[in-house]
Amino acid sequence: MRIFFTLILYFLTNSIHLNAHELWLEAKQYQVEKGNKIIIDIKVGQDLIGESYPYLNQETEKLILQTQDGQNSLNQTDGDYPAIQQNLEKSGTNYISYQSNKEFLEYKDYKTFLEFTHDYDLNYNKDNKDIPKEIYQRFAKIIFNYEKGKFFKSKPNLEFEIINQNNPYENDISQIQILLDNQPFKKKKFIVFFRNNDEFKKQIYETDENGFAKIKSSKEGLYLISAVHLETLNFVEKMKYKADYYSKWASLTFRKN
Repeated sequence: MRIFFTLILYFLTNSIHLNAHELWLEAKQYQVEKGNKIIIDIKVGQDLIGESYPYLNQETEKLILQTQDGQNSLNQTDGDYPAIQQNLEKSGTNYISYQSNKEFLEYKDYKTFLEFTHDYDLNYNKDNKDIPKEIYQRFAKIIFNYEKGKFFKSKPNLEFEIINQNNPYENDISQIQILLDNQPFKKKKFIVFFRNNDEFKKQIYETDENGFAKIKSSKEGLYLISAVHLETLNFVEKMKYKADYYSKWASLTFRKN
Protein backbone atom coordinates (compact mmCIF):
# COMPACT_ATOMS: atom_id res chain seq x y z
CA MET A 1 0.00 0.00 0.00
CA ARG A 2 2.84 2.39 0.86
CA ILE A 3 4.54 1.74 -2.48
CA PHE A 4 1.21 2.33 -4.22
CA PHE A 5 0.86 5.81 -2.74
CA THR A 6 4.50 6.57 -3.51
CA LEU A 7 3.85 5.84 -7.19
CA ILE A 8 0.76 8.04 -7.11
CA LEU A 9 2.88 10.86 -5.71
CA TYR A 10 5.41 10.49 -8.50
CA PHE A 11 2.78 11.08 -11.18
CA LEU A 12 0.99 13.80 -9.22
CA THR A 13 4.26 15.62 -8.65
CA ASN A 14 4.76 16.03 -12.37
CA SER A 15 1.31 17.56 -12.83
CA ILE A 16 0.28 19.37 -9.66
CA HIS A 17 3.62 20.99 -8.89
CA LEU A 18 3.49 22.75 -12.24
CA ASN A 19 0.05 24.23 -11.69
CA ALA A 20 -0.35 24.67 -7.92
CA HIS A 21 1.11 27.30 -5.66
CA GLU A 22 0.98 26.65 -1.94
CA LEU A 23 2.16 23.72 0.15
CA TRP A 24 0.77 23.50 3.67
CA LEU A 25 0.33 21.10 6.58
CA GLU A 26 -3.29 20.22 7.40
CA ALA A 27 -4.36 18.13 10.38
CA LYS A 28 -7.40 16.12 11.46
CA GLN A 29 -7.34 17.85 14.86
CA TYR A 30 -5.61 20.96 16.17
CA GLN A 31 -6.84 20.89 19.76
CA VAL A 32 -5.53 17.48 20.76
CA GLU A 33 -6.65 15.45 23.77
CA LYS A 34 -4.32 13.20 25.73
CA GLY A 35 -3.67 9.88 24.05
CA ASN A 36 -4.69 11.04 20.57
CA LYS A 37 -2.10 10.83 17.80
CA ILE A 38 -1.80 13.84 15.49
CA ILE A 39 -2.47 13.03 11.84
CA ILE A 40 -1.11 15.54 9.30
CA ASP A 41 -1.46 15.73 5.53
CA ILE A 42 1.14 17.43 3.37
CA LYS A 43 -1.09 19.28 0.91
CA VAL A 44 -0.31 21.03 -2.37
CA GLY A 45 -2.81 23.20 -4.18
CA GLN A 46 -4.40 26.62 -4.37
CA ASP A 47 -6.97 28.49 -2.29
CA LEU A 48 -6.84 25.80 0.44
CA ILE A 49 -7.98 23.12 -2.00
CA GLY A 50 -5.33 20.56 -2.85
CA GLU A 51 -4.07 17.01 -3.04
CA SER A 52 -2.67 15.11 -0.03
CA TYR A 53 0.78 13.61 -0.42
CA PRO A 54 2.47 10.73 1.37
CA TYR A 55 5.71 11.27 3.27
CA LEU A 56 8.84 10.82 1.16
CA ASN A 57 12.33 10.88 2.66
CA GLN A 58 13.87 11.99 -0.64
CA GLU A 59 11.72 15.15 -0.66
CA THR A 60 12.26 16.02 3.01
CA GLU A 61 15.18 18.02 4.39
CA LYS A 62 13.81 18.67 7.89
CA LEU A 63 10.88 17.53 10.02
CA ILE A 64 10.88 18.97 13.54
CA LEU A 65 8.65 18.80 16.62
CA GLN A 66 9.05 21.80 18.92
CA THR A 67 7.67 22.11 22.48
CA GLN A 68 8.50 24.26 25.49
CA ASP A 69 11.22 21.73 26.37
CA GLY A 70 13.04 22.15 23.07
CA GLN A 71 12.92 20.51 19.66
CA ASN A 72 13.56 17.10 18.13
CA SER A 73 13.92 15.82 14.59
CA LEU A 74 11.17 13.38 13.68
CA ASN A 75 11.49 10.19 11.68
CA GLN A 76 8.53 9.07 9.61
CA THR A 77 8.17 5.92 7.55
CA ASP A 78 8.90 6.48 3.89
CA GLY A 79 5.64 6.38 1.93
CA ASP A 80 3.34 6.87 4.94
CA TYR A 81 -0.14 8.15 4.08
CA PRO A 82 -1.29 10.33 5.79
CA ALA A 83 2.20 11.77 5.67
CA ILE A 84 2.88 12.57 9.34
CA GLN A 85 1.58 10.48 12.25
CA GLN A 86 2.96 11.45 15.62
CA ASN A 87 2.24 11.07 19.33
CA LEU A 88 2.61 14.17 21.50
CA GLU A 89 3.96 14.05 25.04
CA LYS A 90 4.30 17.65 26.24
CA SER A 91 1.13 19.59 27.11
CA GLY A 92 0.62 23.06 25.65
CA THR A 93 1.61 24.40 22.28
CA ASN A 94 3.31 21.97 19.90
CA TYR A 95 4.73 22.92 16.50
CA ILE A 96 5.53 20.65 13.58
CA SER A 97 7.91 22.22 11.04
CA TYR A 98 8.60 20.77 7.59
CA GLN A 99 11.34 21.84 5.17
CA SER A 100 11.45 20.27 1.72
CA ASN A 101 14.45 19.66 -0.46
CA LYS A 102 14.96 21.88 -3.49
CA GLU A 103 12.88 21.00 -6.54
CA PHE A 104 12.99 22.11 -10.17
CA LEU A 105 10.08 23.75 -11.99
CA GLU A 106 9.57 25.01 -15.52
CA TYR A 107 6.44 27.11 -15.94
CA LYS A 108 4.04 26.08 -18.67
CA ASP A 109 3.96 29.65 -20.01
CA TYR A 110 5.11 33.17 -19.17
CA LYS A 111 1.58 34.27 -18.20
CA THR A 112 1.43 31.72 -15.36
CA PHE A 113 4.71 33.07 -13.97
CA LEU A 114 3.39 36.65 -14.12
CA GLU A 115 0.24 35.65 -12.25
CA PHE A 116 2.35 34.09 -9.52
CA THR A 117 4.57 37.17 -9.13
CA HIS A 118 1.51 39.44 -9.12
CA ASP A 119 -0.18 37.51 -6.30
CA TYR A 120 2.74 38.12 -3.95
CA ASP A 121 4.00 41.41 -5.48
CA LEU A 122 7.40 39.89 -6.27
CA ASN A 123 10.32 41.43 -8.13
CA TYR A 124 11.60 39.64 -11.22
CA ASN A 125 13.66 40.25 -14.35
CA LYS A 126 11.22 42.08 -16.64
CA ASP A 127 13.71 42.05 -19.54
CA ASN A 128 13.69 38.27 -19.79
CA LYS A 129 10.47 37.15 -21.54
CA ASP A 130 11.48 33.49 -21.87
CA ILE A 131 9.42 30.90 -20.03
CA PRO A 132 11.14 30.84 -16.61
CA LYS A 133 12.79 27.89 -14.96
CA GLU A 134 12.88 27.87 -11.20
CA ILE A 135 14.29 26.12 -8.15
CA TYR A 136 11.82 26.18 -5.28
CA GLN A 137 11.73 25.09 -1.65
CA ARG A 138 8.89 24.84 0.90
CA PHE A 139 8.95 25.73 4.60
CA ALA A 140 5.71 24.76 6.38
CA LYS A 141 4.60 24.92 10.00
CA ILE A 142 1.46 23.91 11.89
CA ILE A 143 0.32 24.79 15.44
CA PHE A 144 -1.30 22.36 17.89
CA ASN A 145 -2.56 22.76 21.43
CA TYR A 146 -2.13 19.54 23.40
CA GLU A 147 -4.18 18.93 26.57
CA LYS A 148 -5.24 22.60 26.59
CA GLY A 149 -1.87 23.70 27.98
CA LYS A 150 -0.05 27.03 27.82
CA PHE A 151 1.04 28.86 24.68
CA PHE A 152 4.67 29.60 23.90
CA LYS A 153 6.27 31.34 20.92
CA SER A 154 8.32 29.03 18.72
CA LYS A 155 12.02 29.59 18.20
CA PRO A 156 13.30 29.90 14.61
CA ASN A 157 14.30 26.56 13.09
CA LEU A 158 13.68 27.05 9.35
CA GLU A 159 15.37 29.22 6.73
CA PHE A 160 12.07 30.98 5.99
CA GLU A 161 9.24 30.91 8.51
CA ILE A 162 6.22 32.53 10.09
CA ILE A 163 6.18 32.77 13.88
CA ASN A 164 3.04 33.43 15.92
CA GLN A 165 3.62 35.98 18.67
CA ASN A 166 0.38 35.11 20.47
CA ASN A 167 -2.02 32.17 20.72
CA PRO A 168 -4.25 32.11 17.62
CA TYR A 169 -6.69 29.79 19.39
CA GLU A 170 -7.42 32.38 22.09
CA ASN A 171 -7.16 35.68 20.18
CA ASP A 172 -9.22 37.29 17.43
CA ILE A 173 -6.14 39.11 16.17
CA SER A 174 -3.17 36.90 15.41
CA GLN A 175 0.21 38.61 15.67
CA ILE A 176 2.99 37.15 13.53
CA GLN A 177 6.58 37.77 12.49
CA ILE A 178 8.08 36.51 9.23
CA LEU A 179 11.80 35.73 9.12
CA LEU A 180 14.04 34.98 6.14
CA ASP A 181 17.46 33.60 7.10
CA ASN A 182 16.65 34.71 10.66
CA GLN A 183 16.22 38.33 9.52
CA PRO A 184 12.94 40.30 9.36
CA PHE A 185 11.00 39.86 6.12
CA LYS A 186 10.29 43.58 6.10
CA LYS A 187 7.76 45.59 4.09
CA LYS A 188 6.68 42.49 2.16
CA LYS A 189 3.22 41.41 1.11
CA PHE A 190 1.85 38.02 2.18
CA ILE A 191 -1.49 36.26 1.81
CA VAL A 192 -3.89 34.82 4.37
CA PHE A 193 -6.27 32.15 3.08
CA PHE A 194 -9.36 31.21 5.11
CA ARG A 195 -11.87 28.44 4.53
CA ASN A 196 -14.82 27.13 6.53
CA ASN A 197 -17.41 24.91 4.84
CA ASP A 198 -18.53 26.94 1.78
CA GLU A 199 -16.89 30.21 2.84
CA PHE A 200 -13.54 31.16 1.35
CA LYS A 201 -11.55 34.36 1.78
CA LYS A 202 -8.16 35.51 0.51
CA GLN A 203 -6.66 38.67 1.98
CA ILE A 204 -3.35 40.44 1.37
CA TYR A 205 -1.36 41.91 4.26
CA GLU A 206 2.06 43.56 4.55
CA THR A 207 4.78 43.23 7.18
CA ASP A 208 6.32 46.26 8.89
CA GLU A 209 10.00 47.23 9.13
CA ASN A 210 10.61 44.42 11.64
CA GLY A 211 8.70 41.73 9.76
CA PHE A 212 5.65 41.93 12.06
CA ALA A 213 1.98 42.00 11.09
CA LYS A 214 -1.46 41.47 12.61
CA ILE A 215 -4.16 39.41 10.92
CA LYS A 216 -7.84 38.95 11.62
CA SER A 217 -8.49 35.45 12.93
CA SER A 218 -11.83 35.69 14.75
CA LYS A 219 -13.88 33.28 12.60
CA GLU A 220 -13.98 29.53 13.04
CA GLY A 221 -12.20 27.75 10.23
CA LEU A 222 -8.83 26.91 8.67
CA TYR A 223 -6.20 29.64 8.28
CA LEU A 224 -3.19 29.45 5.98
CA ILE A 225 -0.63 32.26 6.14
CA SER A 226 1.61 32.18 3.07
CA ALA A 227 4.72 34.22 2.18
CA VAL A 228 7.07 33.93 -0.81
CA HIS A 229 10.59 35.15 -1.51
CA LEU A 230 11.77 35.17 -5.14
CA GLU A 231 15.46 35.56 -5.91
CA THR A 232 17.01 36.05 -9.35
CA LEU A 233 19.96 33.68 -9.62
CA ASN A 234 23.42 34.95 -10.52
CA PHE A 235 25.40 33.50 -13.41
CA VAL A 236 27.12 30.78 -11.37
CA GLU A 237 23.86 29.67 -9.75
CA LYS A 238 22.09 29.65 -13.12
CA MET A 239 24.72 27.26 -14.44
CA LYS A 240 24.49 25.10 -11.33
CA TYR A 241 20.69 24.78 -11.19
CA LYS A 242 19.86 25.34 -14.88
CA ALA A 243 17.27 27.83 -13.64
CA ASP A 244 16.54 31.57 -13.60
CA TYR A 245 15.02 31.95 -10.13
CA TYR A 246 15.01 30.47 -6.64
CA SER A 247 11.72 30.77 -4.75
CA LYS A 248 11.16 30.06 -1.07
CA TRP A 249 7.66 29.50 0.29
CA ALA A 250 6.74 29.80 3.97
CA SER A 251 3.39 28.71 5.37
CA LEU A 252 1.72 28.52 8.77
CA THR A 253 -1.60 26.79 9.44
CA PHE A 254 -4.04 26.60 12.33
CA ARG A 255 -7.76 25.90 12.66
CA LYS A 256 -10.14 27.61 15.06
CA ASN A 257 -13.15 25.57 16.17
